[in-house]
Amino acid sequence: MGKVFKIRDPKKTLSARREARSLPLMILMILLEAVAIVLFYTPANVVSGGVTGLGMLLGYATGDLIPTWAVIVVVNVPLLVWAYRDLHRSFVLHTALLTFLFSAGIAVMKILVAELHIPAPFDVEDTAWRFVSAMFGAMVMGFCGAMIVRLGGSTGGTDIVALMLSRKTSFPMGSLAMCVNLVIAVSLGILQAVQTGDFRVGVEGAALSVIALGVQSVVFNNMMLGMNRNKTLFIISDKWNEIAPEVLKLHRGVTLIPCKGAFTNTDKTLVYILAKTVELTKIRRIVREHDEHAIVSIVDTREVLGKGFSPVN
Repeated sequence: MGKVFKIRDPKKTLSARREARSLPLMILMILLEAVAIVLFYTPANVVSGGVTGLGMLLGYATGDLIPTWAVIVVVNVPLLVWAYRDLHRSFVLHTALLTFLFSAGIAVMKILVAELHIPAPFDVEDTAWRFVSAMFGAMVMGFCGAMIVRLGGSTGGTDIVALMLSRKTSFPMGSLAMCVNLVIAVSLGILQAVQTGDFRVGVEGAALSVIALGVQSVVFNNMMLGMNRNKTLFIISDKWNEIAPEVLKLHRGVTLIPCKGAFTNTDKTLVYILAKTVELTKIRRIVREHDEHAIVSIVDTREVLGKGFSPVN
């Protein structure tokens, strides 16, 4: 008998190549997050969000007898086991790898800082520079976190809990993360007030943590949306048959939706278009050239998945 050759699935091959390209970048991003925690957040005595924030809080409370990296591992192991049954296995495996690299990165960075006496990048004894240190950490965390998610990964922790709950209930993912982060920030303020005997120190620590988490969230959201935002256009025009072909030349899909005017009781055609912000000027010009009386509604669209936009992971 002759040999039987298996035909490769081109979709699986493409997916494997994409993962091979994205994994090194995800690893770089997670290691940069570890650097941000040790060099920017920790010297400023602020906390990050989620499980990392919990680990930092316990580290501050125990003088690092309970290290941050250990809390991250201990909390994430059962969460990863839980998620493995219901979520995509590739996603869970990537999350496990990134989580353990993040923990290892924090542990190694703390050893290097202690052994090599690496100073903090900013003089955190000065309140202004302490604020700058926290903001630098927040920007790095937000940027790297968004890059990891855009590449199809996750840093685990509350991300897993939120995702699992959102699949089984209508509980919004953002609300869970916000509530957990606020509790951690307030807990830090109480801890610092008790340790120093000065409630103003606690208020300052909690407030700075909340601000840092807010900056981290803003950077994360803007990175997720990207500089070139998506727009949804609704065009009502009697010249729809002239406008649609011109838009198609921009390599943008056009959907024609039959509708009826309530006032005139006449049949109309609604032109539905998904486009990038940079393409709006061209589409406006097309509409103006063919029908100056056309009605154009432009709506911000948070995310579009599919051909011509973000890939469907």
